[in-house]
Amino acid sequence: MLFILFAISSLFTYGPGTDSGHAVYVSVLEVTKQADTAGNLQIKVFTDDLEDAIFNQQRKRVDLQRNDSNQFGEEVSTYFAQHLSLIIDGKKVNYSYLSTEINDISVWLTFSIEAPETWKEVSITADYLMELFPTQSNIVSIKYKGDKRMFRLVKGDTEVAVSF
Repeated sequence: MLFILFAISSLFTYGPGTDSGHAVYVSVLEVTKQADTAGNLQIKVFTDDLEDAIFNQQRKRVDLQRNDSNQFGEEVSTYFAQHLSLIIDGKKVNYSYLSTEINDISVWLTFSIEAPETWKEVSITADYLMELFPTQSNIVSIKYKGDKRMFRLVKGDTEVAVSF
């Protein structure tokens, strides 16, 4: 479902007459916890948007399209540390950068999360890319042991909480 949403949005992104590279500003954030696995967090964003956001924050140019894009883990981690917060059962959850996967004009970032075995309430604040792109939408999917919830976060409404 999320792949289809992102694929449809990418149809409108590049084409004649688009000065900024693309006209749709959307990302996908997936937080997943299966019964027998550790939790993980994946973020799919347009590569150029994330590169611009990192430059805006750190004044450092990164080229995530390079084959060795995993070398930018520190820059990616620093950026998201200020723009993405995950709280499970009232405790802030740490997440660690694992990898980058290039997918044409977008990039999948994978992080491991240090989360408790059981979850009762999950809160997410995700305002990444909104400092540069006021129309940015962050689609959030929370999958917990077979239960899936989806949300859309936009500028001015960047937080969601869900109970299981």
